[in-house]
Amino acid sequence: MSAGIVFQQMVIIFLLILTGYIVYKKGIIKGEISKGISALVVNVCNPAILVRSAFDRDPSITYDKLLMSVLGAGVLYAVLIAASFLFPKLLKTEKKWEKHYSLMCLFGNTGFIGIPLVSAVLGSQALIYVAVANAYFNLLFYTYGIWLADGGKSRFSWKNFLNVGNFSIIVTIVLFVWNPKLPAVFTSTIDYMADTTTFLAMVVIGISLARTNLKSIFTEVRLYLFIALRFLALPIAISFLLRLFIKDDTVYGVMVLMASVPVANLPLMRVEETGGDGSMLSKGIILSTLFSLFTIPLVTLFV
Repeated sequence: MSAGIVFQQMVIIFLLILTGYIVYKKGIIKGEISKGISALVVNVCNPAILVRSAFDRDPSITYDKLLMSVLGAGVLYAVLIAASFLFPKLLKTEKKWEKHYSLMCLFGNTGFIGIPLVSAVLGSQALIYVAVANAYFNLLFYTYGIWLADGGKSRFSWKNFLNVGNFSIIVTIVLFVWNPKLPAVFTSTIDYMADTTTFLAMVVIGISLARTNLKSIFTEVRLYLFIALRFLALPIAISFLLRLFIKDDTVYGVMVLMASVPVANLPLMRVEETGGDGSMLSKGIILSTLFSLFTIPLVTLFV
């Protein structure tokens, strides 16, 4: 995986983010419309691009490699869980922000940024491995993640798993294993949906930037230290660990990219939904996304 190619893709991603920033500032897109676009990406576009990865199965993707991705993603999230306990203590964060730093450490933006990035850098066939990683993400978020976001007050509920994200992962894996001959009208429809994912997802991030007081973000010194630890030092360490047992370059590349993507939006949405203070999460999302233009290519230098 070339760091130069990754950097080029990150520049493209940031130009698309800039587009979202501009259209919001110019009043072309307003608040309620941006919420609708975000819902469209989460519930239609991202699921479509995952499902599409199972079409016309690439013969290079074997069950051994799929099993390798299951193991790799398991190790990846085991390391992230350990780091989510360690980093808040190491950085001496305020008590009220400890769980939020844990959320930022554990949950990367594997959907909005990870899916388009992997598709562009490694090809759409690699998204089957992203589906495996996202299965871990969803399992953790809808159990431990919700508990963290709710300040340790929530209880487990099976209803949390009834969502489009989990359904699309199951459909993707079933299609991959079954490999049926699907009608062209169905695959073409999914293709059109999937093709909009990158642009719309980046526009949503650009709108978030436009609605944020950037000055308050750049004065949060502890976040700089957190980003250096979480999005540089940790992914590099994970890359060396994964290389010990993942021999396939595509599976390895996907897992390293999953370890490198910036803070996810989902924890912030949960905190705000329950009336919590999401200001630190919002700052972490924006700052880590801005710095990912450099951190992700730097990580790939070690791949």
